[in-house]
Formats: sequence, structure tokens, C-alpha cells
Amino acid sequence: MKNYQRYDGNFAVCLKKLANAKPKQRFATPAEAMDERIRQGENADICTSGAWYNASFSEVDGRILGTRGQFNPLVNYAQKAVDSMRNGEFYLNDDILLNGKPAVKVLAEIAAKDSKKSVHKRIVIDLGQTKTHDVPTDSFADDDTIVFLAEGKERANKYGLFLKNSKYNITSSRVYMQNLIGKNKTRGFWLCRLDLDGWSEFSCSSRYLDGDIGSLFGVSDESAKGTSKKILKPSLREIVKYSKRFVPEAVKDDFEKGLKELLKR
Repeated sequence: MKNYQRYDGNFAVCLKKLANAKPKQRFATPAEAMDERIRQGENADICTSGAWYNASFSEVDGRILGTRGQFNPLVNYAQKAVDSMRNGEFYLNDDILLNGKPAVKVLAEIAAKDSKKSVHKRIVIDLGQTKTHDVPTDSFADDDTIVFLAEGKERANKYGLFLKNSKYNITSSRVYMQNLIGKNKTRGFWLCRLDLDGWSEFSCSSRYLDGDIGSLFGVSDESAKGTSKKILKPSLREIVKYSKRFVPEAVKDDFEKGLKELLKR
């Protein structure tokens, strides 16, 4: 079972806390958040409060490119992003790199390559000039943005029905997209809480990474009870000493010789 931990603060502070977590954790993805919300139920903290998850949406050459995981430009430039968003936008200038190359170029190349794949298999998705829109919770599997975040139509559909059948009776969710301004920039992803007013939104345009009341989830696959005990291997001396009472004197030398060969393997 996966273990989740919420970290509070602005985006950079949260990631620093995550990096220092023991046992080691990774930045949870939107898909993991959906699974965990369903598992824990509508009254759990993960449902009643929103959080950032490991995805981002960038304006690149007049188009919106969505990405998650290792190609999220915000992760390696968290403090710079926080500082930039105090006064405006986190622009993807040439000094913002991914794998040693300008992030804009990397994202565009991967999006072009991934365009031939199914939506849920893409690492970077080209959403064109998609605008903010509403999606019925029983139709999540028909929306490319949600399917991309959910990493599959099945999970998207399951999460939509979870929202619809919850006590909040959420019949539709809004997918917020950033406005295109003609400059390459990146914004974060915030999965909103389930709300009594009957909404739970996908904020693909989260610009307020500098907010001190932000939070994100770390996740690990380790048991909450810790790692398993180390199995100690007995030495040759210990085995010989213990076996004396069971091994006849006549075969003792052959027994020890065979034992030595066995322990060398």
C-alpha cells in the first residue's frame, strides 16, 4: 500500500520538505491522487483540501503543452518559479533547462513525438489552444486533459463517478486553462477539494506557487511499519560449532570441506 504525506508551504518549501522526507518519497502524480481519494473516501483530508501534484501546463509557441513527472519544468526551478510568480509569470527563457537543453525545445520535441501515442501514454501532450471548460463527471473519459492527468480513461471515468456519487453530488467539474499571451511560460497543477457547493476543479493554470498556504503530497511504496529485518548469514565457524553434535567424527573433515565450498557460492 502506498503511503501519503501532506507538506505545507509555498511550492519551493513543500518540495524541500519532500526532499528531506524519511523514508524517501516522490512527488505524487494526479493519477495517484485520484486513486487515493477514491480509496480513502470523501471525508479524508486528501479530499477535503486541495494540493499541487506533479504536473504542469506550459504555453509554448502559442500552444498549451501539458506534462507530468520528470519533464515538469517547475520541479528543478521551484524557488525561481516561486520568486517569479510573486510578481507575474515563470517564463521559459533559454536558461530554463530540461536534460541540459532549453525546456521549450524539449517539451515541443516530446509533444511532437508523443502525438502518435494514445493520450494516456503521452508524457507531454499538445492541447493546442484549449480554453477553460466544464466536463460532466460522467464524461471524464471523453476529455483529453483529464484522461492525460488520470493516465487512462478507466481511472478518469472511475474518478468522475466517485465525485458524482459522493455526498457533494458533483455533476460537473471545471478544467481551468491559462490564457495564451504570446510568451512561453509554465504554470502548476492544483487538484481542488471536493466542495459542498458541488464542485471539484482541475486547475491547470495554477500561478500562485508563492502562496504560503499551499501544499503537496509525497508518496512512497514502503510499509508504514518500516523496512523488513535484515537476515544475517551465519559464519563457517558458527555452523561448524553448532553441527559438531550432529556430524560423526569419521565424516567431519569432508563435511567442513563441502560446507566451505557451499558458503563460497
